[in-house]
Amino acid sequence: MILQSQLPIHELTAEERQQLQATLTEMYRDILVACRKHGLTVMLGGGSCLGAIRHQGFIPWDDDLDLLMMRKDYDQLPRTIAEEYPDKYRCIGPHLPEGDLHNFIKIEKTGTVFKTIYDLPDEQPCIAIDVFALDNIPDNRLVRLWHGTVLNSLSYLSICIRLYKRRECYFRQLLESTQEGRRSLRTRLAIGRLFAFLDERKLNRRFDHIAARYAGKTTKETGIPTGRKHYFGEIHGRDNILPVSECRFEDIPSFAPHNYDRYLTTLYGNYMQLPPVEQREKHFCVELKF
Repeated sequence: MILQSQLPIHELTAEERQQLQATLTEMYRDILVACRKHGLTVMLGGGSCLGAIRHQGFIPWDDDLDLLMMRKDYDQLPRTIAEEYPDKYRCIGPHLPEGDLHNFIKIEKTGTVFKTIYDLPDEQPCIAIDVFALDNIPDNRLVRLWHGTVLNSLSYLSICIRLYKRRECYFRQLLESTQEGRRSLRTRLAIGRLFAFLDERKLNRRFDHIAARYAGKTTKETGIPTGRKHYFGEIHGRDNILPVSECRFEDIPSFAPHNYDRYLTTLYGNYMQLPPVEQREKHFCVELKF
């Protein structure tokens, strides 16, 4: 369906995916060197953690790399990258001078381009690695309900405003190609139009501030409010995350959450079973330059 939509996009070729994975691997090695030098701990997260456990590297059809860091280390990461690689990489994120339309940190390799359907035609975003904060989750269930509801609401509102203000992006055209997509688009655009007077970057900064509210406490559970399953689907017992476990990713000594089996089961269910070919996530791009 997506390739029949007449949009100027294409599915990554095997050669492009291989070169993209090689670029991300180089970036990952550099990040690990900087983090070890400054005493920061970085873990593989999401599909990258799954790839490390199931494939000892990238999921063969995947083309991104996700990292996790406890909040204290996460907040120090941009300064560390800027100090070690001032020209090679740049960090963008909700509390950084560059700003960003996402509520998590992205480490971009300067001089590259990786434009997707979510970007405007005149934008040239770089090849990047996503880094997600592991935040303390309040033990009190009522407080947790408030905390999670506020964060999920801010995240959804920011997405709606972003889509409304960026309604010329190819993603809107893709949504309009299906009935279900049109329904989703109408709702998001209506909310985005209603709150268009708000700055989504400020909402993301507010999101990050609230997510880090319990950073100074020792709670039983941690969470990834910016994760694929959002706040309530990404709550993990602290002893399932720390201390980190050793693993390998593309022959690179790496770290994963302590009980990575529990972590991956929460995200993917039976994660060791390969999904059918037709259910494997495909990635499409508008422009890719290394």
